[in-house]
Amino acid sequence: MKKALVFGITGQLGAAVAGRLLDTGWQVWGTARGNRMPPAWLQKRGVRPAEGTNDSYEGVIRGLEFPMDAAFVPTAYDVPAIDLLAAGMRVGSLVVVSSSSVYADSEGRSLDEAGETGFPVFDGPISEETRTVEAGPQTYSTRKVAMERALLSSGLPVTILRPCAIYGPLARHPREWWFVKRALDGRDRIPVCLGARSVFHTSSARGIADLAEICMTSPEQRILNVADATPLTVAEIADAISKAIGKPINLVPFEGGPFGHSYVGSTPWSVERPYVLDTSRATMLGWHGGEYRDQVADACRWLVETASKEDWRHQFTAFNRYGYDTFDYGAEDAWLANHLSSSA
Repeated sequence: MKKALVFGITGQLGAAVAGRLLDTGWQVWGTARGNRMPPAWLQKRGVRPAEGTNDSYEGVIRGLEFPMDAAFVPTAYDVPAIDLLAAGMRVGSLVVVSSSSVYADSEGRSLDEAGETGFPVFDGPISEETRTVEAGPQTYSTRKVAMERALLSSGLPVTILRPCAIYGPLARHPREWWFVKRALDGRDRIPVCLGARSVFHTSSARGIADLAEICMTSPEQRILNVADATPLTVAEIADAISKAIGKPINLVPFEGGPFGHSYVGSTPWSVERPYVLDTSRATMLGWHGGEYRDQVADACRWLVETASKEDWRHQFTAFNRYGYDTFDYGAEDAWLANHLSSSA
């Protein structure tokens, strides 16, 4: 029986990958920061906690009783990549998550600098051959590129996965909460900028886990985009979430960008131009990303359950780093009142 080590076992990607590996007959060891134990449902299925969870990647790997056939790493950057390579002889192959934010257009524009340089412009779906930002310590994306290059230059069988807007249970940044909370709070009209036509490709944790398992079973060195089969507009995403939670989500689309200091109308998928990944390289391996409409229900169910048990700010921590109130209903009401009066 093949053995796998999964880092970040308490997060949305680690848990999803561990579950998929168990489904396909792997033995799984899991590790998380702060000596946190794997989720109870994974422990019941046989996931074993790895020792040294406060240690480096190298320390955890070297602390294992025996070598692993493969390891999954959801949050590696430049320096941890070198740490991983130091213990590479005890792991047969690696699947490491990067990000589609590494891509840059012909003018060098990327998501990281979109606020200063403008949103990147791509002629169509972004393939793995598209140029990237330069490697370096400056930003999230430059550090991801540094990680990719360090791992790929090693010659080891490393798969780099580049997802887009990830969703699934256990997320720290569940974009769906932007609509789910408004629906639960009874917001009967929700302003959405850019005509609700924005397209920012989504990537399910389940789909990423399926592709990771394929790559761990057939290891080689490669870079793969990973995203849902059909990229949806913001309006289509809202409709899918509405059906998933059984509550109406009524949009008030308006042209142009978000309004005011609270960025009224700016959803987590609101982008000036389509940002779509070409996943044909992954599908050639027999993988299918699945459809957002079919997969978002699990994420929404978890959101509702989690928010009913605790202050959502403790779990959905990424919303605390937006720099403004993402749920400023007063600002929305003021915009709606002005919009209705000007339309009368």
